[in-house]
Amino acid sequence: MRHTPDADHPIAGTWRLLSCTEKNLETGAVSYPLGEKAAAIMIYTADGYAATIFTRADRKAPAGAQATEQEASHLYRSMIAFAGRYQLIGDRLVYRPELSWNEAWNGTTQERVCEVHGDRLEVRSIPAVSPVTGATSVFSLLWERARD
Repeated sequence: MRHTPDADHPIAGTWRLLSCTEKNLETGAVSYPLGEKAAAIMIYTADGYAATIFTRADRKAPAGAQATEQEASHLYRSMIAFAGRYQLIGDRLVYRPELSWNEAWNGTTQERVCEVHGDRLEVRSIPAVSPVTGATSVFSLLWERARD
């Protein structure tokens, strides 16, 4: 059963990242794959679209107008971004990226578990290979509703 969110749904709106951790399921180690001060904004529209960008806090601008190959590689590896449709099925949040920083995500289905507590949104991935580290892991994201 498909559920398209509406404006009354508790996740519709804009969210700012408070924390992003990754638990490596092979070793049990917990890390901050984009650094302890990663930044992100997540936007969920009432008509079922989502868009996000995550960045490391230590990103550096290229020295010139066009990034060198090394600078471009660092910038690519220090972010995650995608946009596309989402669905809510119970406590499951299902993304279908249409555009992303990583072409391998386009056209895939990605499932998460979410819980809303007032102005906080907790999102956990199901076990999967991390696009950041390559290990089988679970990401945990804590978001706060963006306010003026």
